[in-house]
Formats: sequence, structure tokens, C-alpha cells
Amino acid sequence: MADRDEQWIRIQETTFRNWCNEQLKVSGRSVENVMTDLCDGVCLAALVEALQFRKIGRIYTKPTSKIQMLQNVSLALKAITDDNVKLVNVGGDDIVNGNAKIILGLVWSLVQRYQISGKKTRAPPKKLMTIFFRSVIPELDITNFTSDWNDGVALHALIDNLKPGTSPNWNKLNRNDRVENCRRAMVLAKEQLNVPRVISPEDFASPALDELSSMTYLSYFVRNESPGYYHTLNWACKQLRTTNITNLTTDWNDGYYLCAIVNSLGVNVPGFPNLDRNKKEENCQKGIDGGKELGVEPLLSAKEMSDPHVDHLSMMSYLSKFISTQPKKGKAEKIQIRFNFDNIKAGTKTEFQLMKVDTDVDVTKVKVELTNDTDKIDCNVDWSTKIATCSFITNTTGEHKLVVSYDGTVIKGCPIEFIAKGDHTKVKLLTKSCTLKMGESCDVKTDISGSGRGEVIMESTSPTGDLRYLTSVRDGNTVTASIQPKEVGIWVIHVYFGEDEVQGSPINLCVNDPQKVWMSGPDTGFVGEMVAFKANCKTAGQGEITASVTCNHSDVPYDVTPDTEEDGVFQVIFEADNTGEYEVRIYFNEVEILGSPARVSIQDPSHITVSGEGITRGTKGEDSTFTVNASGVGGNIKVDVSLKGSPIECTWNQINPDVYEFRYRPISAGDYAIEVLWNGREVPGSPFHPCVTDRSKVYLMDDLTDLKDENDHLALECDTETVLNFNTGDAGPGKFTAEVLSPDGRLPVNIRNPDKSVVQVGFTAKVEGDHYIHLYWSSVPLDKSPILAYCPGPVLPVNHALVHVTGEGHQTARATVFAEFMIDGKKAGPGVPRVRMHGVRSDVDVEMRAMKYDRYKCKYAAPFPGGYLLHVQWSGFDIPGSPFKVNVTNKGHSDKVKIEGRGLKGGYVGQELRAVVDTTEAGNGEVTANCHGLRHTARCDLIDHRNGKYTLRIFPTEACRHTLEVLYDGEHIPDSPFRIPIGEPPDPRKVKVYGPGIEPGVIQKFESKFIVETFGAGAGQLSVRIRGPRGAFHVEMTRDREEERTIVCRYDPEEPGEYIVMVKWSGVNVPGSPFTVPVFDSLEALYKHVKQTKRIELIADYQWKEEI
Repeated sequence: MADRDEQWIRIQETTFRNWCNEQLKVSGRSVENVMTDLCDGVCLAALVEALQFRKIGRIYTKPTSKIQMLQNVSLALKAITDDNVKLVNVGGDDIVNGNAKIILGLVWSLVQRYQISGKKTRAPPKKLMTIFFRSVIPELDITNFTSDWNDGVALHALIDNLKPGTSPNWNKLNRNDRVENCRRAMVLAKEQLNVPRVISPEDFASPALDELSSMTYLSYFVRNESPGYYHTLNWACKQLRTTNITNLTTDWNDGYYLCAIVNSLGVNVPGFPNLDRNKKEENCQKGIDGGKELGVEPLLSAKEMSDPHVDHLSMMSYLSKFISTQPKKGKAEKIQIRFNFDNIKAGTKTEFQLMKVDTDVDVTKVKVELTNDTDKIDCNVDWSTKIATCSFITNTTGEHKLVVSYDGTVIKGCPIEFIAKGDHTKVKLLTKSCTLKMGESCDVKTDISGSGRGEVIMESTSPTGDLRYLTSVRDGNTVTASIQPKEVGIWVIHVYFGEDEVQGSPINLCVNDPQKVWMSGPDTGFVGEMVAFKANCKTAGQGEITASVTCNHSDVPYDVTPDTEEDGVFQVIFEADNTGEYEVRIYFNEVEILGSPARVSIQDPSHITVSGEGITRGTKGEDSTFTVNASGVGGNIKVDVSLKGSPIECTWNQINPDVYEFRYRPISAGDYAIEVLWNGREVPGSPFHPCVTDRSKVYLMDDLTDLKDENDHLALECDTETVLNFNTGDAGPGKFTAEVLSPDGRLPVNIRNPDKSVVQVGFTAKVEGDHYIHLYWSSVPLDKSPILAYCPGPVLPVNHALVHVTGEGHQTARATVFAEFMIDGKKAGPGVPRVRMHGVRSDVDVEMRAMKYDRYKCKYAAPFPGGYLLHVQWSGFDIPGSPFKVNVTNKGHSDKVKIEGRGLKGGYVGQELRAVVDTTEAGNGEVTANCHGLRHTARCDLIDHRNGKYTLRIFPTEACRHTLEVLYDGEHIPDSPFRIPIGEPPDPRKVKVYGPGIEPGVIQKFESKFIVETFGAGAGQLSVRIRGPRGAFHVEMTRDREEERTIVCRYDPEEPGEYIVMVKWSGVNVPGSPFTVPVFDSLEALYKHVKQTKRIELIADYQWKEEI
């Protein structure tokens, strides 16, 4: 219990503190604890000033003594009591000393006076607030300010009522989610209604919530100009349809608007609306009495209500009770009628009901009158407790009127006028639904005997929705209308008797037109496959499709089915078992349709065969071929080759009338598609999918540079597996295979795939000798295959006696020129070599580089001529012949070397250039040569003639200026390096020859000049030779400058005859060469020649020259 008390005190202190801070916002002050922060009177005085909107006197803002605090508190308490707030047992000492009970009571007094109710009221604020909340949320039985509000549901309902739509699902909230419900409601109240959260959701949902804290928060909903205030005010304005009401106090003093509210709810107020508004108390009493008739008890007396200082909360709570009050019914509304007079027939019993709406209804005052054009019809009224069942029978057709009144006043909904009809159920429709052909007519007949008075109406609706009334003729009891449809489809005929449709109506006339059905189908078909013909009935209406299929006068089974893709289309389907011509006939409602009969030729393409490597595999860049054998079937063969949808060029050649060869060249690796079509359809096996590989995309992943010997052979270790890694990711579909040939035959090869695009080739060499590693991709050798390898055999024991030395360097050398020799220990086992060289004047350093197979390449340069001793040891022992005597002579004289030859002047790509190097006067030495262009090095070969002369051969591969370096004992010979121009290779096809000198002419006027243009023909030599009737002719060739590519040629024939002009570029005839030039002795002979050769333009050319 003590804990509960502590909780409500904490909740109340927190709520009051938050309320105080809301009021103190205008002063910029705040309190953290109302028990202590109000003791010095500073914040208390600021609070009072904020509530009273005035200054209350001089305040010690920083009191330093208890006296100053008491003065501040006394000034605040006096201002409160002066504003008619009664404070009981509240003294300044209690406030200064921090008496919690007194301070909380003081704050509550301020809340009541300035927040809840500004004036003195007869009813306590708690009661007034309860009445208001019960009125605006009648769905919830609100009786207190604690437990009824803890679950947050009432708070949601209040907010949604004050602003509809804010929380529409409040009645579906889980009452167990108390804190969350309260939190969400307070957020909505703040955002939508501007209600400050002076209490926390946890405290509001707490069982320890006290009434004062709850009322403090809820007072924001009912205080002056609060959401509840405007809710009540708006309801009154809406109820009275006026905007003249602006408050809930003074606007109600004269009682006029209260009387108006009561009157709007159905109570007769004496004298309203012509009230004397100066008789305020009298008018208020009239409104109060009218409210009592509605069950609304007053909260104020008429005198209190007419007081200009009436409290808004009292008036607001009183008016809120009218919101949920049901209006009182008038005489016209005391009785309600329930009826259905839509289908009343003469001679049949009809019923309707009367219902009491109010409890004070006197049934003796209810009067029912039913009349027609001429008579009054009896109506039986049978009352039960609240409902009367009324019935009548009319024997006449036509208009009727029903009037129900209460105490002389016609009730709402009356009078009711209706028509009594004839009996359409006795009308017989004699015509049934049927099928018509276009142009036929149909009579629609009805029998109306026994149906009474009434009119037969017939209407037709065409398939396109056109509605028309049919002209009918009556003959006795039979009514007939004739219709001749002009449109294909379903015509709907409705027959009415009066306004009612007769039994059997509507009827459907199915109109069709066989002339609008047409047939389509293929000209050819294939054995073993279904052949389909279509009958298009879309515009022909409904009908039955039948057919017949024959071949060689024999019936063929068929099926007729609707087309699954097109409405109104039917298929006649049959399977052809044999070749031949089939006849198909189709009927629509037993009438043969357009296009029938049709004939289809059945063929058998299964004999067509496609063969060849090109449909199974291929290699990028290489032609792939295959053949198609039509086997006498005939027809059109079409082949499409594609890669991933992109077409590939394919050429064909007819080998014989039935066999065609097709050729394509794959542009890249991948899975290709080859479609072979015969008469537009694929032959058996098509499409074919050859796998095209690109062996150039298979590359070795290992760097073999350091693994090869000086002969570019891969060095193998005996009895150790050699592994080569290849990447095949871009090579297309294929299989990697390999074989290794050794001196003893084929070795086992292990092919592994450590990754999707990686292949490992592993093998183990066993014997000494050359090995050949053959590599294949899809059975096609790779460009690098075979890889040459060498195995030195098993490891031998160390034996220095088996080491031997080769190379001139271990016997002779030239001073300052590097000399070389080789230590070969391949048969001596893995020993350690050591080399020393001693001379008379100095020792010589020898460079030694390890080669493969226990061999070592040695190099030295002796500084002086003379004799030297070369010591060679193998694992500490002198090898046979060591030390070797080396004779070192003087080096050659590079300045005395000579070179000459046409190759130094240049050439063209692909041409062999030659020069001769003469060293006869230079002494002993070594000739080396190197030639390179901008990007590539040209191959240079030196041929030693053993007489001091060498032939230098150069093979350039790019068109540019090359640099040739010729060295003798490492030094440039005179004029080295040489600059050699290299041009494009000669292309005689690009040489053009034109001019009168190669055209027929007349000897007296012959112009022998012609022009040779060599632009784009590359580097080459032009030669022109002419033979005439008596032998060769001298040719004069000129050009403007040496580098000019246009050459003017001239020769002077002296007699008629045939001249042969041969023009060659680098020894090859240019286009048109040799030219045959006939020279005639007269113009007539020339014309005769021109006519024979049909070169008419030459005549015009000569005529033009003569005119000039």
C-alpha cells in the first residue's frame, strides 16, 4: 500500500510539474521539482502571472533570505485569492517550507480555476467532465478518471470523435497493450489536436494513476477553446445550420439557440421561433423543458444559464447530451410503410406493411385509402404490436393510388401510385429458337387468350446491338410479327405483354451465311505428319463444319476441331501415310465453302541426308564442308550457318543434280548452328551443332625460357615428371590430347584438369635422347606442336676423365676480343668446374655460365698477345689435356674492312638483299651483322667463303628505313651503321597505263605518247619494250623529278603495222600488257578496224581531233 501511495504521489508531482512548465513557457522559466522550486516564490509568482495575464507586483527574482521568499509567496497567494480562488489552510510558511501536500493542493486549485472551469459552477468539474466524455463516446461506459482510461482505448475513442478519422480502428485495439495504446494516442493528440503531453504514457497506463493527474491531462480536451469546446460548438452550428454561434457562454444566455436545438430534435417549443430574446430566463426555461421531453436533464437552472458569467464547461457538458439524443418523430414520421408495387397484377392479392416508429402511436388515428380511376378499393389492415399487415385485391388494370395518414397528416412516402397489369403468365409464345440462312424470314407468333387486357410488344436485337421494334398484326387471340435478318449472327427476339416479358422469351434466331466461309491450307505436306486445312467462319455465323479427304479415290480419316488460336476458325486435320495428291472438301451446314475442293501434294523428305565433317566440328579460320543429298526428292535446299544468332557466310556448289556441297569458314570458336531447310522445313537432324575450335587460343602458361638449352630444346630431368600447363578457356569446345615420343617409343601421358579452363600435361622421361611432345586440340595439332625436348639420361657418377673441352677459345684467341669455349661434363656426372688462365704478362679472368646437362660456357678477353695456359678442373681434378696452351694474336683492323653490293641501296619487303664483306686486308677477326627496322629485326645471314670474304644476306619484313650494323671484332667497319630504305613489295596490279600511244591510229597523225602511273604499286623497276613490224623500238621514258611516280613514254613508229607494247613492273606484266597497237596507213582502214572491234568511241575521238 505504501508503494502505491508513493507511485501516485510521484505521478501527481510529475504531472503538476509538466503542467506548470507548460504555463511557464511564456516567462522562459521552468521547474524541476514542484516541492522545492516553488518554495522561493519566484516561479510561483511567474506561474500566477502567466495564468492571470498580468503583473502581480514586485518580485525578488533572487531571494537571499526566507523573508524575501515569504514576501514573494505572499504576493502570489494574494493575487490568487483576489481572483476568487478559495485557498483553505494554505499559508506562506507551508510553501516556503516545502509542504508537499499543501503545494500539490495549491497547484490542483490552479488547474481547476484556470484550466478546467474558469467560473464557479453548481456541479463540480469532475462531474461535468464525466458527463461530457460519456456523451461524446457513448460506446464506452466512462465512470471514473483512472481505470476507465488506463488501457488507452477511451483516449483513442475520444480523439477520433473530436477529429473523425484520426484513429478509426480504436475499437479493435488490444486492451492489454496499455502503454503502447496510450503512447500512440498521446502522439495523435499532440499532432492532431495540439494537446501537450503533461503525463507520460507509462503513468497514464499505471494502476496507480490518480484522478487529479488524469483530469489535468484530460482537461486539455475540455478547457476553453479546446478540441472538445470546438467540437460542441461546431455540432450546434451544424445542427442549426448557422454560423452565428461563436461561443459556449454568452451566445446561449437568451435561450434562443437552446430552444432551436430542442426544436430541431422534434420537440415543439411554444412561441418558437418568434421568441422575445430579451426574456432570457423565460426562454432558457422553455429550452430546458423541451430538453426534458427528449430525456436530457439540465445541469443549470434557467437563471444560471442566463447569467453572462456562465461557465463554459457546464454549458458544454449540457449541450453534449443533446448530441447523442434521438430526435422526436412528427406525425408524418410516426408511421412507416414497406411495400413493393412493381409487379401488381389484376385479380391477385397484394400485401404491404405499416410499422410504428414511436411508442406513443395510436392505431385508431391510422387511415388507409386505396383508389383507381373510378372506384375505391377495400383494404384490410391487421395490426399486431408494432406492425400492421395490409392486403387488397384489384380486379381492374390501370393506375391506382394508395394514401396512408396519421391523425390527419399524410405520412412520408405517400401517396403511392402504381399500375395493375394484365397476367403475362397466360400469354403463350408459339415460335421457338431456330436457325436461318441469310435472306430467309421468320414469323414470331403469340397466343394471348386468357391474359386479360394488354399490349404485345416485340423487339429484335441484331448481333451488332441494333434494337428495333417489330410491327405486329393481331388476328383474334394471335399476334404475329415477321422478321427477315440482314446480318449474320444471333438475333434475339424479346416478347413483352405490357411491361412484362412473356414465358419462353427471348428466342434466338441463329443466322448464318455459307458464302462467307472460306478455306485455306498448304500446297505441300509430308509423310507421317499432320496436315491441317482451316475453314474461316468468323463472319458466317454459327454452323456445322463437315469434310471429306481422299487420296487415289480412297477415303482418308480426318478430325474437325476448333482452332485454339482463332475464334470462329475450324481445322480439318489428317495424317498423310503415303506420298501422292490428296483432295480435301469442306462443307458449312452441308454447303461446300469457297476454296473447296483443295489439293495438297504429300512428299517424303526423310530420304534427304546431310553428311560431312562440317556438321560435327570445325577449326577457326579453316574451311569446313558438308554435303546435302536430296536423293531425288527435288525441292529447294537452303542452308543457314550462324553463331549465337549472327549469320556466317556459306557458299555452295552443285556436284550433281541431287548432291550439293556447302562450305563455310568459322570466324571464331564456339557452338555453331547449321539449319538445313528443304522447301522451308528442316531436314532430319537439323539444326546441326558443329563444335568449332580455335587452337591458336590454346596457350602455354609456363615460361620455358630458363628451361630450354641453347638448341631451344626443353631440358628434361630423367625419372622426374615434367608438367606443362595450358589454358584452353578461349579455344571453344574441344578436347585436349597429347603424346610424347622418346627414343624408346611413346611415353605414358597423364592429362589433368585442375580448373575448368586449365589442362596439365604430365610425363616422365626415362632415357637419354630427343623427345617430341605432340599437342592436339580436338585432334588438330597446336601451332607450337611438337615441342622439342632433350633428356640427358640418368644421373652419372662424377668422373673428371670424361670431361672434354670444345671451342676455338681453348686454343686460339685475339687480344681484347672475347673468345669462347665449352666445358662438356654431360658424361662426367654432376661435378663442380674451376677455370684459371695464366699469361706471361698477366692472368686473365674467365667468365663461366652454366648451361644445361652439366655443361658450362666460358668467355674471356686476353689483354695482350702471347702464350697463355688454361687450367680446367672438374671437382678438384684436372681434366684430360689440362692445362691447355692458348695462342693469343693481335685483333683484326676494322678500318680495313670493305663492304659493297646493291643490297645497301635498299629494296622492298620480302626481297633478299645482298652485299659482300671483304676482310682480306684486315687481319684475323670475326664479322657480325645486325639489321633492324622500326619494329622488327631483319634476318641476317653471313656466308664465309674461307678466303677473307663473306656474303651478307638480309631479309627485311617491314616497309621502313632499316639500320644495318656491320662489326669486325666488335668494332664498326667504315660507314657502319648503314641506312637502307625498304619499301612495300611491288604490286603490278596497281600500275595504270593510258594514252594514245597504246590505241589504234593512223601513221600520218599517230600520237605515240602514253603514261605509266605507279602510285601505290610499291617499290619496283619499270621496263617498257616495244616490237614493231621490223623488230624492237627505242622507248623514251621521262619524269619531272626522280621521285615522281608518273612516267611519260614515247616511241616513233615509221610504218603501218602491228606494234606490241610490253609494260612490266619488277618483271611482271601490268594490267593490259602486252598492248597490241595497230597503226594504219589511212583513216578508212582505221574506221573499218573500229567497226569490226565495235570501238565506236575511237571514231568520235578522231573526228574531234580533226576538228581541232
